Amino acid sequence: MELYNLSSRIVENEKEFLIKTTNDAKQGIIQSSLFVNGELLDSNVIPHAEAIADSEVLELVKSTHGRKKTELEYMLNSYKDVAGQGSPEMMYHLGTALYYKRMYAESRHLLATAITLKPNYHEAFFSMSQAELALNNVDAALDAGNRAVEMKPGYADYRNNLGEIYIAANSCKRAIIELEEAVRLNVYYADAYFNMAMAYILNGIRHEDFSMFSDLGRKTMDLLKKATLINLDYKTTVFDEAVSFLSNEQLQEAFAKLKKVRDDIREKRRREKTEYFDRFLMHTDWLSQSRIADRISFLEKEIDRNPGYVDLFYELAICYLHQAKSNWQKGIDHFKKALELNPELKKARWALDLAEEQYLKTCDTVYDIAEKDS
Repeated sequence: MELYNLSSRIVENEKEFLIKTTNDAKQGIIQSSLFVNGELLDSNVIPHAEAIADSEVLELVKSTHGRKKTELEYMLNSYKDVAGQGSPEMMYHLGTALYYKRMYAESRHLLATAITLKPNYHEAFFSMSQAELALNNVDAALDAGNRAVEMKPGYADYRNNLGEIYIAANSCKRAIIELEEAVRLNVYYADAYFNMAMAYILNGIRHEDFSMFSDLGRKTMDLLKKATLINLDYKTTVFDEAVSFLSNEQLQEAFAKLKKVRDDIREKRRREKTEYFDRFLMHTDWLSQSRIADRISFLEKEIDRNPGYVDLFYELAICYLHQAKSNWQKGIDHFKKALELNPELKKARWALDLAEEQYLKTCDTVYDIAEKDS
């Protein structure tokens, strides 16, 4: 089987985006990777059947590459559109999506702008703290994380997130305070138990607070056991290595291994989320109908090439639902214009009331499907 390589370059805001797509005959896969200024940003692997003609492989490489390029162009265009429209909600949603796409600087810019426009936007502070931490701006991450907690102290996710940031800041005692509150709010919070164990071990390394150092082995093992009982994903070979180091009081080695376990789980979740946000970006009120139409056209062409690809049909169905919702909204807008011209037009008033009632039901249905899809 021949080896096929495709590449495309896009330059935007002094950044060079490079997409490379190739096939691996031995593994039976097609891999499409995105690089930014030479650094790998994201990579997708698509398996194919062993018994497949070279022409079919080439077609799969071309379609996979085309999709990756279209998605990147779509993301960059959306970034420019949203940045210029002034809606904090749009900026938050796209900023969060860009975070999961590992476009951290762009994510931070949109989220910071959203917060400027809407100072009490706790969700944006939460997402921005994650983007800042990914950029190694620990002080800025702490500021944003604390703001989110101040506004919503009862959110366990916000507490755990702040605890993680305090660990990155080598502030073990503050991390423990936040993480203890997270498990108080949610007793089944595996991530918080795991992070708490890491905070105790880091304190053992740094000797920040000697009162936290007592009975270190038992406390950390108990926390790690709780984490693995709640979430089996933590129980890996690397985790076992960490436990072995911990048993031998090799704290630095144990901490490094546990960080590797946490990073691996975080990356797995990021990959899961990036697929959701690819779809999410195409199915929100603040994206234009023309962009949804573009996606429908793209999906229909993909289905022509891959008529057995069930996920394409599923996504196309969602696109049509959102297109219908958008058209319904246009109908409502025109009823309103009719009433502006003639407030006494009873049939327009009746139609508007009925249409708005049905529109709310339609929105609930569409967003329920989107939420289920995530």
